[in-house]
Amino acid sequence: VNATTALRQPGSSIKPITYAAAFAAGMTPATVMMDVRTSFVTQEGTSYVPLNYDLTYRGPVRLREALASSYNVVAVKVLDTIGVETMTSLARRMGIHSFDDPDRLGLAATLGGGEVSLLELSSAYAALGNGGYAVTPQFVSSVTDSRGTHLWQQQCASAGPCLREHVMDERIAYLLTDILSDDSARIPTFGEGSVLALGRPAAVKTGTTTDFRDNWTIGYTPDLVVGVWVGNADNEPMQGVTGITGAAPIWHDVMDVAHKGLPIREFERPEGLT
Repeated sequence: VNATTALRQPGSSIKPITYAAAFAAGMTPATVMMDVRTSFVTQEGTSYVPLNYDLTYRGPVRLREALASSYNVVAVKVLDTIGVETMTSLARRMGIHSFDDPDRLGLAATLGGGEVSLLELSSAYAALGNGGYAVTPQFVSSVTDSRGTHLWQQQCASAGPCLREHVMDERIAYLLTDILSDDSARIPTFGEGSVLALGRPAAVKTGTTTDFRDNWTIGYTPDLVVGVWVGNADNEPMQGVTGITGAAPIWHDVMDVAHKGLPIREFERPEGLT
């Protein structure tokens, strides 16, 4: 089982794409929604009542806190407002090719109801960190024979990852980055100074699926993006291991090592953002 390319449910780590689509539709981090018990009608005509992870409700909350603290009810409300096709269309442009049937996914898509690969989701997060450009992962940068002769060179390897089309406004990408790097906004769920905080600016989101079968932490700095998946290859559930307790410590330590010797850089705020 190749956990990098296998399709797994991403849990809440997919939520930033929902909010990116919502901001493109006119919402902002300051938009207020009600975190209260809500029943949605599915395409089959049945009732769908999403629950927050801690089984509590918080009333009126801004989208900044709702995303950073990963409130499920608000995420579903946001998706219900903009439409599943709007969210999945953006996901496909960002490189998540498994979101090919919005009708099959429904509102649970924003809670991880669809399946993605770690490679695709990490690549999608890279688009948030580089101003909205989709990224094509490259596994081979060059080929050299035993004499040292270069036989083939990836055209964009020397300049970093290969960038595809511009899939979102750089101001929207920055808003997502600003929320996901806001340690204060995630205090209600994760507490102050959690393992998600690095000694430098870093935007990050966790995800945990039902029965603890998968947990994720994906995040980025101005220099690189790292995605971590934790679970069992045979799909057996773990015992109470969540994104914050399983994948996040690995993500934190990998990021620390990867940035040793690199200067601390701030995320650049684009012009024209109010």
